[in-house]
Amino acid sequence: MITLTFAGDESGDVSFNFGKGASRYFVIALIATKKPQELREMLDEIRTEFHLPAGYEFGFNSMGSAAKLRQKVFNHLSKADFSAWAIIVDKTMLPQIYADVPRLSFYLFFATELLQVIPEEMREGATLILDEFSGEKDLPLELRRYMKKRNIPRQFNRVLTKRSKSEPLIQIADLVAGSVFRRDARGESDAYEKIQGKFVKLIDYQESNPPR
Repeated sequence: MITLTFAGDESGDVSFNFGKGASRYFVIALIATKKPQELREMLDEIRTEFHLPAGYEFGFNSMGSAAKLRQKVFNHLSKADFSAWAIIVDKTMLPQIYADVPRLSFYLFFATELLQVIPEEMREGATLILDEFSGEKDLPLELRRYMKKRNIPRQFNRVLTKRSKSEPLIQIADLVAGSVFRRDARGESDAYEKIQGKFVKLIDYQESNPPR
């Protein structure tokens, strides 16, 4: 039985201090693939083609001034073997209670909102790799606790965090999240449209039960 490898990253921030530059939107994206090594090698090939350093990190924002590179990356992503899920939150539309919860709880709430829409059979025995969030060293443990609190079956065989610089799958999740964020925050949908067919589910969050 071939199990999936999931990777997740976010775009935007969890702050509500809009007067000091907090983003209006917050996005979490997850990708899943049966062939993680092929995706890693794909980014290696693009690095070679563009004569980039071996440790070059692909990030949506960091490629903002390199239109040709970003176009190439998203052309490759459009043909790559992965599926995607994402949730986008307009923080200006949330009631005050959301702004009052701790940053980690805010993140975990929306991460688990997203995890719930992924079929259990896809999560069964899978590996979940998350980007480090806000320096939280025990993110896998906290995620498991939050899933238990929300009665979400874990299913994943492993949950771990890595630095995005060291894990290309997280970089791809960043690109996916960034494409959704840029579509709504700036009305620029070129990148999103290239990978639109990869999305199994894109949740435009509407308030339900607030985080605790």
